[in-house]
Amino acid sequence: MRKSSAGVVAVGMAAASMVGFSSAGPAGALTGPVAMTADDLPTWQTNGVVWALAQANGVVFAGGTFSTVRPPGAAAGTNEQQALNFQAFDAASGAPTSCRLSFTVGSGTATVRALAVSPDKSTLYAGGTFGAVNGTKVGNLAAVDIASCTVKPDFKVSASAQVRGIAATGSSVYFGGNFTSVGGQTRQHFAAVDPATGALRPFAPAADDAGKSLLVSPDGSKVVLGGDFDTVNGADSHALAVVDATTGANVRTYPGFIEPTSTVQDLTADATGFYTGNEGTGGGVFDGRIAMDFSTLNQRWRDTCLGATQAVQVYKGVLYSASHAHNCSSMGQFPQMNDRQHLLAESVGNPRPLLGWFPDTDDGPAGTEQIGPRALTAASKGGTDYLWVGGEFTRVASNGNRLQQGLVRFPNTPDTRSPSVPQALTASLAARGAVRLTWQASLDLDDSALTYTVYRNGTKIATVSGSSTFWIRPTVSTSDTATQPGTTYSYQVTVSDAAGNTSAMSAAASVTTYGTAP
Repeated sequence: MRKSSAGVVAVGMAAASMVGFSSAGPAGALTGPVAMTADDLPTWQTNGVVWALAQANGVVFAGGTFSTVRPPGAAAGTNEQQALNFQAFDAASGAPTSCRLSFTVGSGTATVRALAVSPDKSTLYAGGTFGAVNGTKVGNLAAVDIASCTVKPDFKVSASAQVRGIAATGSSVYFGGNFTSVGGQTRQHFAAVDPATGALRPFAPAADDAGKSLLVSPDGSKVVLGGDFDTVNGADSHALAVVDATTGANVRTYPGFIEPTSTVQDLTADATGFYTGNEGTGGGVFDGRIAMDFSTLNQRWRDTCLGATQAVQVYKGVLYSASHAHNCSSMGQFPQMNDRQHLLAESVGNPRPLLGWFPDTDDGPAGTEQIGPRALTAASKGGTDYLWVGGEFTRVASNGNRLQQGLVRFPNTPDTRSPSVPQALTASLAARGAVRLTWQASLDLDDSALTYTVYRNGTKIATVSGSSTFWIRPTVSTSDTATQPGTTYSYQVTVSDAAGNTSAMSAAASVTTYGTAP
């Protein structure tokens, strides 16, 4: 779920509210403007794919294709509780709440693909492929009273096929998907209904293929559409369009703006603009993210990393993204990799360079698309903010491949993990009796700027600053000029982040200076 400054909520496959976040600035341990740590917290897991996330009042709602949830770190089949394609979680503890809804279908596989919360936080809207919720008949779109965790029977909508994106305002619920009719009336992949009764609105932009994500402009006058389509209302506008919020008539189309092999998977917004998450098909396609201004509806910037983007989320001036990025060399960042980086962060003002925030998951198990993360939302409780990530992953690669399926979360609290121990320390003789020390830069997944402390025979003699990322681990060096001739010295190095988290000592390197000892 996304919320704009005008109280409009917008959701695609992944979502988050911009309301209710703590007022504290970025945690002091982090290299700004990053404000979320890379320290994953214990979170209950699913036994399948999480496609959608939303949040309200300290509760995170997860929807997808799964049948059970289980405790953090537990192996599949251990201490499982039934959860048919939906579960609510406490944002702060990561544990299930008592709100359990079962999304089912008469034949085929039921799934929840979109979630959105009403601006007043009283109603949860869910879309996907399902015919009933807790036994109450629905038609791929349902409204749930959050306080009682029960289906609202007066909200009666029947979409002819899967619903994949939802955006809710106080006066309308906008949605997109694979459908071509709603309530027996023609609606080509996008529609809007009354938030209380489900009565169909005049809003009827005609797209020629699936809608995947929607958001409403801050002034409530326009709706941004994202998806697989090539035309909207007969006009060329592949994957992205802006339409009137009342009628669905075209406000801005984008012919030739997005490559034919790339589609918009997700949309998110802040007060100034909106951001796309794109997935491409084939080699060298557009898989990255685009920043657009609300005032002009023009592009602000575009990144060109390869590796399909599935979800985007703005939090305190940073655009967080879920993808399986494997090549950002066109951005001057990391080159082609065999291993994928699934979570990235970049400034909303400029995507270059990528910010120093690199927690990571795996791709997911065989039998899935092996994309990794697919949904993002930010939630607040007890003065702490949390970035929740959902998808088809089974492990947290950045934390020793820890078992964790479907869900993981990161807080905005101070960083608690130390950088990696400095490696490959060497000590060599230099001119005038000095000793030159070199070592490989360490890695910290949420602190790119680090401080190294050099010890000679156990006594601190120098500090050195250096920056590093997972793909650039430069050689750091310094010289010890306060040496005596003919003397053997042993050196070690530690590294600290801005919070003072300090690594263990490096392996020692020894050298004997020239000459005769005094």
